[in-house]
Amino acid sequence: MLKKIKKIIKKCIGKQNIFCMIRIKYICDKTYNNHKFINILKTIQKTKFYSNSKNKTGFSKLVKNIKIKDLKENENFYYNIDMFSVLVTPNEVMGNFCIDYSLFIENSLEELKNKISSKNNDFYMEELELINGIEIYLDRIIEKLKISKKYDVITNLENIKNCKAQSYTDALQRILFFNMLLWQTNHRLNGLGRLDKILIDYYDYDIKNGLLTKEKAKELLKEFLIILHRDFKIKSNVLLGDTGQIIEVGGIDINNNYLCNDLTYLFIELMEELKLPDPKVLVRASKYMPKELISESLKCILTGIGCPIFANDDVIIDKLINFGYDKEAAYNYGTSACWEPYIIGMSSAQNNIGSLNFMQPFIDLLENEDLSKFNNLDDLIDKYQTYLKKFVENLVLKINEITFEKDSLLSLCIANCVKDGKDISLGGAKYNNFGLTGVGLANVVNSMINIDEFIFKKNIMSFEKFNDIRKENFKNNDELLKKLKSNGLRYGEDNDMVVSLANKIICYTSKILENKRNSLNGKFKFGVSSPNYISDSKNFPASFDGRKIGEPFSVHISTDKSNGYTELVNFASRIDYNFNRFNGNVVDFFVTPNFIKDNFDKFIDFLIASIKVGFFEMQMNVVSSKKLIEARKNPDKFPNLVVRVWGFSAYFKDLPDEYKDYLIERALKNEGAI
Repeated sequence: MLKKIKKIIKKCIGKQNIFCMIRIKYICDKTYNNHKFINILKTIQKTKFYSNSKNKTGFSKLVKNIKIKDLKENENFYYNIDMFSVLVTPNEVMGNFCIDYSLFIENSLEELKNKISSKNNDFYMEELELINGIEIYLDRIIEKLKISKKYDVITNLENIKNCKAQSYTDALQRILFFNMLLWQTNHRLNGLGRLDKILIDYYDYDIKNGLLTKEKAKELLKEFLIILHRDFKIKSNVLLGDTGQIIEVGGIDINNNYLCNDLTYLFIELMEELKLPDPKVLVRASKYMPKELISESLKCILTGIGCPIFANDDVIIDKLINFGYDKEAAYNYGTSACWEPYIIGMSSAQNNIGSLNFMQPFIDLLENEDLSKFNNLDDLIDKYQTYLKKFVENLVLKINEITFEKDSLLSLCIANCVKDGKDISLGGAKYNNFGLTGVGLANVVNSMINIDEFIFKKNIMSFEKFNDIRKENFKNNDELLKKLKSNGLRYGEDNDMVVSLANKIICYTSKILENKRNSLNGKFKFGVSSPNYISDSKNFPASFDGRKIGEPFSVHISTDKSNGYTELVNFASRIDYNFNRFNGNVVDFFVTPNFIKDNFDKFIDFLIASIKVGFFEMQMNVVSSKKLIEARKNPDKFPNLVVRVWGFSAYFKDLPDEYKDYLIERALKNEGAI
């Protein structure tokens, strides 16, 4: 039946349409009866598809036909995504992005038009057509809202056309409006940026002049977050909750002053209060940050919602500058959908454009080489690098075959595109670097350590026989499998050999990529964290780290040890993140709520020390294995249980079973139960 559904979808809307992936995929994956099948067909039949024609862009037609909803009596903002009006594009739409919302807060559409109206080429004509289309859409919304007499909302929407934002509420409405446009035009994984920095002047002015109370400001921001969460199901990319809606707060400036304000704390306070998995908050951490902010962040983390996560300014900013980003831009960095550093307003970076599976070249080596010729670990590493080079180069070639859709909306958000009259899809941004996310590094390192221990040093059997056992998925070799899983040295341990082996692979990968250029003439970067630790491992051969066929790869920078937090952070601080190795490197661990509650002050000290030691990024799941196991058996009893998945949080009940099982396994390992 699933094949039949997909065939119908392709026939209706074309195989390249994002609708096929995001709005039908989730339903298709869970469809097993005729009743749901009929609903899917009705959904497809109800949907209107808009594509480019000779004289009009799909956007021009879309904005004239989007269904406009009315506001409820208690709503202060307009926000609506019509899932039944869809743009069809033949090429890939750029996503995994964070636009500079201050552009639209500080400028009206009229001002943006004036900047480009005197110029005359196809790019500027398309930008003018886009802005005209946005104005048509605004007029349609305003006419609809006149019925409900929501004059404050109407005024804020009219201001978008004619003047810069006039108030805190006005600024929040603009963010919501342009965020809404991104989702409506098939842009996926949309970040929100440094909102405490963007909004603070409007907040301060309104408070100072008696136009707003702190209580009202909190109430409005709370509604803002709830609105962003409301459509998370249709916003989700691969899994429910995977929306990319991340808000960065805090951070150091160019003089190493730590910038935080009322809104920094308010965002964290509201996340703690709402306990929503989405949107999520990232705190830009530093040794200069107030201890109070770490304490408030930890209180929020203790709710179990998986945020805020921490990005270490003291490590990250220098890496961005060394890579080639302007100093001012580096200090204003945000993140892409998960945690990959991103230069806001100046970059077309596709930071999750390819999965760098470190295990694949290792398996290729085992399948193609005469293993009897290997006598020591150095020989094995040298040969692995040969296969790694081939794998990475083929990955780059595949990525460079991607054709991106011309994108007037994103181009309007990028200063250099407007300045030079060049679309973002053609390299119009100042920075056009692509990012790879790395998975399986821990599995390679642990496999090599085991081979060195059991084959090269102890010689318990030949390498060939060892590999034959692996190919047979360790059948009838439970004792050997146990030894492989419990060998003394493991990835994540603060050990010279482990760190050196990880850095050899990382630095060689860096060398392979250093002279590669993408299709937009940008550079490649990578990190050792990836969302693909389950998707890339499905049906993947067994490995010498004790992983059986199809079992998940290790998660980010993590460890199998129970409560080994300090050692894990020390290990992470010794990883070489220089040059092009900064595309997301996340320390990821489990901790029980009781452990934090019983050691709250000590845990704050641990976080302060960890920042100084130099982790790159950090996130944690705060939940017990007992609760996860109960929720697995009785999901209806835990409808609001939130967990951290890869770079996002989600309701546990919404996750596929393999993710639930892996989270339980990791929680049990953390507690020393397995």
